[in-house]
Amino acid sequence: TPFHARQILALNDEKLSARLQEIWGDLRQTDEAKKKRIADLHQSLTADARAKADLAAGRTHFQTLCSSCPLLYGEGGKLGPDLTGSGRADLGYLLENIVDPSAIVPAEYRMTVLKLKDGRSLAGVIASQTERTLTLRSLAEESTLEKSEVTETQTLPNSIMPEGLLNALTPEQTRDLIAYLMHPQQVPLKN
Repeated sequence: TPFHARQILALNDEKLSARLQEIWGDLRQTDEAKKKRIADLHQSLTADARAKADLAAGRTHFQTLCSSCPLLYGEGGKLGPDLTGSGRADLGYLLENIVDPSAIVPAEYRMTVLKLKDGRSLAGVIASQTERTLTLRSLAEESTLEKSEVTETQTLPNSIMPEGLLNALTPEQTRDLIAYLMHPQQVPLKN
């Protein structure tokens, strides 16, 4: 998990870190400004504060901001991971991954840009590939392409999840979203 990858990275063992990156994906340390943002959010999003959250509003925020990429309770997109079984009950885990989504990027969620012989560029996540074809998953569609049509492949180090996701939210909206994400079961939508 990203939690375990961060623990391994924190050991500061050069060989182990290189092996981790080779197998797991891109890794980097979180900068000081993001660490401060995480600490501030952690301090404000106490269990008492989250207990006052409007979970239905949090679900709406998730659907508006997030659901095109990850899955949660069987709903959402297929560009990101299935959050249902992830470590989302851990506030620190959630905040680290939301505030600095590109710190730990699993190999299967790296954004890939393909340039094709016909001049088009396509971006998405490589969902699968064979000797002859590759399937690229984007927000809009899934495309299977002949590898012979691809002239250039660039894998980006950034997460498909944008940074600053919480910056557009009020403190109450942030609380609602985080409480919803941490909630152990699906909640009904507001009528």
